[in-house]
Amino acid sequence: MEEQPISTQPDSQAPPPASDEGHMAHLTVANDASESSNGVVPVHTSPTVSKPKPSSRSGSVAGGSPRPSLSRRPSACPEAPQDGSKPRDYLFLAILSCFCPLWPINIVALTFSVMSRNSLQQGNMDGARRLGRNAMILSVVSILGGIAIIATALFFNWGLILKS
Repeated sequence: MEEQPISTQPDSQAPPPASDEGHMAHLTVANDASESSNGVVPVHTSPTVSKPKPSSRSGSVAGGSPRPSLSRRPSACPEAPQDGSKPRDYLFLAILSCFCPLWPINIVALTFSVMSRNSLQQGNMDGARRLGRNAMILSVVSILGGIAIIATALFFNWGLILKS
């Protein structure tokens, strides 16, 4: 037999209780220990066994996972400051690289730089260092590639002008 919840609110399907000589209707109050926030006693159900969630692909320990993922390990970077100083995010360099004509690479550099700043704000120093280093490398590649593209375009353009 299923237990019905007891409510302090009138049931919309049940007929209103009869009142005696103008007195108010009888009001049933549930036990405070078993009452939930909405005034309804919870229905007792059998406990269910939940499956652990599959681990995420990001390499972090997922909730309910008994072991950490082996796909990503903290990087040991000898050039990174080990004194606990704030890792750089190279945001200015990434913004500067956006003016170069190597669009896909400099947009990714800017994204890595912003992600590095967010990781630092969340307290993930290793992730902030790694993402900042990736932002710096991509920004430098974008700037150097942009300079090479501009120099090549100028060289061929001046060559055509001098020939005529």
